[in-house]
Amino acid sequence: MATYNISLADLRQDIAGVIPAGLVLGWNGQEKTSARHEHLLAPFRKRGTLVSTDSAGLSTLTQRYSLAQVMKLVSEPKEVIHAYGTAIGGEAIGIWAADNSQMFFEEQIAPARVVAQMLAVQQRVKALRVQVGIGIHACECYKVGGGLFGEGADFIEAIAEDETSGGEIVLSRTIVERLTGPVRDAARVREDLQAEGELWSLTDFSGRVEAVEGGNPHYPTPFDAAFFQRVRSTSMEALGKEEFPEYRKKRTVVFVKVDHRPHEFLLDSFTDMSLIDLAIRRIASSHGADVVKSNGTLAIVLFEEGREAVAFARDIIEGNRALGFKAHAGLARGEVYLFPLANGEREIAGNPVNIASKLAEDSGLEGVLVEKPVALGALAGQGEPFQLTLSKVELTGQRFEV
Repeated sequence: MATYNISLADLRQDIAGVIPAGLVLGWNGQEKTSARHEHLLAPFRKRGTLVSTDSAGLSTLTQRYSLAQVMKLVSEPKEVIHAYGTAIGGEAIGIWAADNSQMFFEEQIAPARVVAQMLAVQQRVKALRVQVGIGIHACECYKVGGGLFGEGADFIEAIAEDETSGGEIVLSRTIVERLTGPVRDAARVREDLQAEGELWSLTDFSGRVEAVEGGNPHYPTPFDAAFFQRVRSTSMEALGKEEFPEYRKKRTVVFVKVDHRPHEFLLDSFTDMSLIDLAIRRIASSHGADVVKSNGTLAIVLFEEGREAVAFARDIIEGNRALGFKAHAGLARGEVYLFPLANGEREIAGNPVNIASKLAEDSGLEGVLVEKPVALGALAGQGEPFQLTLSKVELTGQRFEV
């Protein structure tokens, strides 16, 4: 592979990711102490209630419906979550791409009110085709670059994504101890999650819920306002016939996931994220790739040809290895939608993104995993065949060692 000189010295001119370069450089420029760490992060510190959600059964939906239909189905519960969350002062965090969402409620908003709103959400979402699991936790975290960071934020996001089922609300101790009456009585301990901490489950709550309905369904979408309006106002049957040529492209998608090593200080994790983001953008540039997203944890990169995509993925794995990180790459090909956003950035949606992400994140295999539809040219047949079933979807292709 080519040699890429990636160091903190390059951040001043090159860093364009979610973490402010000045914060990373300030931390690494002097002795690292707890006092300095607290001082640097003080302007970003927040206390309150975090709500993370995750949809159930997205992979199966992508096999049954068109992309536009899936986007409508996934959007519907997010509209409800946003309407009820903002009704009591909740703040939407980040872009609500794919099938998840996150909201933050300031400390003065009682956790019991947040739980009541989310119970009302589940009652409304029950009538929709896509169900959601919700995790709620009260803690201290840090809001940096539009995202929430810290142990508490990571904890409840992982719980929502990995440990909730459709229609369920999972509550941490910091929430349950502030509940009273029928809602607290209805919470049941999740014995199976003892290794994760003390967690309770609310499912099919039948008591009365004091909630404010709210009327703002306009969550931070991964697509432009015009598309959002068309998806909301068009029937499922009509969406199945819509082609949206202004957004649709056929591309080879490379999904990169980079494992992070544990650190005592959050700012050391931010340093890792900055270096990873810089490495991905440098390597992508050398391959003429189209970087749609890169945040120091994951990246979505597009190519016209499969062979160049494999070469890029190999360089990404080797380049991160040289920095001390472990990267995983999944490749898939097909139709995607590319959306321009108001801030000048772009978002992407499509089954190839879902498949590539599962190969990178959930397969448990090393190297570059390439789904069968990707044309590899001279590389065809040189990899090791694989056959996997991930989220009830069968995937076949080739694995290239790096």
